[in-house]
Amino acid sequence: MKNTPTSLKEIFIKEFNMCFFISLMLLSLYPDTNSIIQQQYRHHFSYIIQPIFNGLLTSIIVFSLNRYLAKKNYINSYYTTDVRKLMIVAFSAGFLSLYVSLINIGTYIISIFIIYIAIINIHRFADKISQLLKPNTMATPNDLGEFATFFINLIITFTIINLCANTIHNDFNLEPAFNFGHGLIAIIDAVYFSIITMTTVGYGQIVPHTAIARIIVSVECLTSYLMLGMMIGIINRGINFPSTNQKK
Repeated sequence: MKNTPTSLKEIFIKEFNMCFFISLMLLSLYPDTNSIIQQQYRHHFSYIIQPIFNGLLTSIIVFSLNRYLAKKNYINSYYTTDVRKLMIVAFSAGFLSLYVSLINIGTYIISIFIIYIAIINIHRFADKISQLLKPNTMATPNDLGEFATFFINLIITFTIINLCANTIHNDFNLEPAFNFGHGLIAIIDAVYFSIITMTTVGYGQIVPHTAIARIIVSVECLTSYLMLGMMIGIINRGINFPSTNQKK
């Protein structure tokens, strides 16, 4: 039996960060979006058309990905069955991402919102792990799916936070928080940095340059280290496969 979120709020908490990340990748592919919107079309209808286009494109990609995972019969933690609400979240993320990149206050608001969602997800996942840490408790394949989904979402969340930190530093004409590239390269650099940081590899090509960036990375390291450590400990206990137990 599948336990899917039934409220729009739950869908937002579960899917918004992923949808927003996809919309940022799409946005980074547009040619000089900031110049087009702010200079040429400030008083033109295209000021609305382009965010709508980005929202629709984000929705199409999210819908396609969701249908693909459902078609492959992955466990429910990988996809959402309430497609209508998922499309609302995807469109909202795509629509808002353009304004967030152009309006300073939008960057601050979305940063706080993303951190809030991350805290909720971490708290929920910590509760799940605490149940699995009880004596004589083994993880199931569904639990492994939730582990993987959570860790991927955590990488995406810190990627967005690091990108927002860079944008905020640029808004105040400060030294860049990280030595990311520009456009799509910046997103790729941010993803790469989050992966090597959260897996404790740390090659050193990309580093935090400011105090705020170092605080963010410190939280990123501690969060991933604790979560990854507990996940590995639980998996080392063994996996409980229901079909195997039934045969016995």
